[in-house]
Amino acid sequence: MRRFTRKTLLSIHGQLGAAVISSLALLVALVLTGHTGIYIWEMVATLVLVRIVHRITRGPLPVLSPEAVRKPLRRVLVDELSVVLTLAAAAFVMNWPVGNLVLGGYLVINLLLQTAGLAISRLTMVYLRRLTSKHTEGGLQKQAVIVGTGQKAQRLADRILDSPDLDTLLLGFLDYHKDYLWRYRDLPLIGHPEDLRQLIATCQVDALIVAVELEDMPRTSGLFELAEQMGVTICYMPEPFEPRFARMRPGYLCGLPTMVYRAIPENQPPLMVKAIIDRLGALVGLLLAAPVMLLTAAAIKLESRGPVFFKQIRSGLNGKTFEFYKFRTMCADAEHKKDALTNRNEMSGPVFKIADDPRVTRIGRFLRKYSIDEVPQFINVLRGDMSLVGPRPPLPKEVSEYDPWQHRKLSVKPGVTCLWQVNGRNQIDFEEWMHLDLEYIDNWSLWLDAKILARTIPAVIKGSGS
Repeated sequence: MRRFTRKTLLSIHGQLGAAVISSLALLVALVLTGHTGIYIWEMVATLVLVRIVHRITRGPLPVLSPEAVRKPLRRVLVDELSVVLTLAAAAFVMNWPVGNLVLGGYLVINLLLQTAGLAISRLTMVYLRRLTSKHTEGGLQKQAVIVGTGQKAQRLADRILDSPDLDTLLLGFLDYHKDYLWRYRDLPLIGHPEDLRQLIATCQVDALIVAVELEDMPRTSGLFELAEQMGVTICYMPEPFEPRFARMRPGYLCGLPTMVYRAIPENQPPLMVKAIIDRLGALVGLLLAAPVMLLTAAAIKLESRGPVFFKQIRSGLNGKTFEFYKFRTMCADAEHKKDALTNRNEMSGPVFKIADDPRVTRIGRFLRKYSIDEVPQFINVLRGDMSLVGPRPPLPKEVSEYDPWQHRKLSVKPGVTCLWQVNGRNQIDFEEWMHLDLEYIDNWSLWLDAKILARTIPAVIKGSGS
């Protein structure tokens, strides 16, 4: 009876339950908007088909349980939104007489019901955890063994023990080093990996989960061969490295599976929105600033000989160099005079800055104070070399003198403004500047970009930190 109860609850709160809720939400939306034609059943049938296809193609399938109970709210929202968009495309192709009101109503009702279902499923998981005890473990369908007893293996055991939806009993651990009585959360050490053949021959073992530490990896090849030979599923936890900042994800390189570690944000939809905002923002910025740019160009030409724009090679994403634009604020031969002023540098690290730089012209001081000299960088944003918000682009010479940890600022596109820009600029020393750039990378979000842009406007008007 317990097994039937468990299987029923997992089905209700898994993909089957989500499909039923979704179909009900569509019917409610259609009825509330006055649609009663035969096509509503075509829409429901299409919705079910869409969910089946989505289930098959959505990505890696669960390993231990074919009926995964979805717990993260974000995943539920993304899944349901993709189903709604697919259904909208089907409605257009099939020429069903439904408008945006039906689809919008379906989206809202479906998300509300799915969120409610998610809350109920979490309560169900609590009930199933209580149901799954050492006295009722006979109700579990699958049995697995973990190879390893280190932190990785213990974290994995925690996840499985706290996930009754996996419907899996852990028999215990095999370990290369321990040969004494040892337990973790009431799971025993049941032997050495060399005992695996006898264990599979005498017990139900549905899966072998290899979660050994890095130094033991060379010893596991025999386990893979034995489990494969005896028909047991092998799960390998590919975490040979534990990075401080990078995030790991599976990927493909020329069709070959690989593990990718990246120390930068990889949330594609927000990054796509950021790219669109960059291009549109830069275009609007150039159009609005056009009169100011014309006046600035005229003022620069009237005060001193030389070009209006200052062009310089800077380091961008991953060190790729690009031509960087600013309004010229110094005398035309400023770069040649730089060596004579190095002893007056007021910044720590490889950066060169002087508060009262004698090379700066009168109009240049005004342009710098109110950041008008930075306006041409909108051209760099339009070209894709820069973003509106991001770490400031350094000189290649400065990059060559970076410490390894400082080089990580080049892992994202440079920006017109950043945390350094709105927190005092030249009043901040080089070390703190680098920490601010890495803080931006590690905590990036569209909301953070919006806050930095909002803080940039008053900082520019006040001329603070220039």
